[in-house]
Parts: sequence; structure tokens; C-alpha cells
Amino acid sequence: MNQSELETLLADVEELKRAVRRNNPFLRQVVAGRFFAVLSIPFGLFVVAFCTGTQILVTRLGSFSAVPAAWKITAGIFLALFFVIGSSLKWSFLARQARKVEEGANFWTVIRSIYGGTWLHLNVPAMLCAVLVPVLAILAGHPWYIAPGIAIFLAIPSNSMGLIVDRPEYLAAGWYALISGLVSLFFIEALPFVWAEVIWGGYLLVFGLVGLAVKDRGDSA
Repeated sequence: MNQSELETLLADVEELKRAVRRNNPFLRQVVAGRFFAVLSIPFGLFVVAFCTGTQILVTRLGSFSAVPAAWKITAGIFLALFFVIGSSLKWSFLARQARKVEEGANFWTVIRSIYGGTWLHLNVPAMLCAVLVPVLAILAGHPWYIAPGIAIFLAIPSNSMGLIVDRPEYLAAGWYALISGLVSLFFIEALPFVWAEVIWGGYLLVFGLVGLAVKDRGDSA
């Protein structure tokens, strides 16, 4: 790619950013505020606690299979509860916000705004790759590559969401996911739970902390 092509590409990216900011007021208003930032912090802390505890047990006992079943079951129950509660709160919030912004809108209206239209060609391939990575990692006998693999591909929809809604927390988390995922590829085999903590605990905490630090633009959380 020569200098002229690079300058053209940068100009196209800037025009894309201006276009999505003009044409997506609905989505920007729906995700405005700090609700998701607040929600992500306890999730991040849970991931840190679980991964730290598990890595300590694996180091002491020699392998993950030697970790007591009680720890695995308890952690699994808490993870499932966090996921169900968090998803329910997210769906409820999005549906409520959508109705406030546009009469007749609902949760699926928000989903179509994110993944429909021209963004379909960017986000859906990344999400398909993120789904395929765990399957390939397990079949190859290297399940620890699930965490970085998903993170790397998650960076694409996270950054595109940041461009759509003009919120820095999505961009910060997206770049963090990409960088931490790529770096961990070289080290995760030695300390899988430590790097899973760095990737996913860090991703959620970065999103939450940056979201809370962003100056309130007059939108309610």
C-alpha cells in the first residue's frame, strides 16, 4: 500500500466515523449513560477472583483436573448466575431505553441497529470467527487458546460499536481485547488462568472504568 492509498483509506475511515455519528442517533441515545460500565465492573471482579483462585489451585495441585469438584461447581453456578442476571438486566435496560427513544422500538430494534445494514458485513464475520475459535481450540487439544481467540475477534465488533455510538469505553475495551489477546498467545499455555484473567477480567474492568470516567453528556444511565 503506497502513501496515496493510505491517505485515501484514512479519509474513508474519517468519513465513515462522521457518517455513523450522523445516522445513528437512536443507538447513541439507547446506550448513553453509565449503566453498562457499572454492570461490567462486578463481572470483571468475579473473573479476576475466579481465575486467580483457580490458578492458585492448579499450581498447588498440579493440574486443572485435580482441582476439587466443589470449587468447579460453585464457580460454575456463580458464573451462570452472573450471566443470567447480567443478560436479563442488559435486555431489560435496552428495551426500556429503546422505547424511550423511539415509540414501538424494542430489544430487537437495537440488535438490528448494531448488526444490520452495512455493519452486518463487518460484525457478523468477526462473531462467526469468535464462535468457531473455541471449537477449533478444543478439537486441537488446546482449549486455553479459547480466551485469546475470542478476544481478538471481539475487538472488531467492540471497536465498530465504539464508532457507531461514539463512546470511548467500547474503543478502549476493543483495543485492550486485541492487544491482550495477541500478547497472551505467546504465554497462555504456561499460565492459562492468569492470562484469561488478564484478558477477560481486564476487558470488563477497562470498559467499566473508562465508561465511568467519561464525562456525562447529559444522558441518564
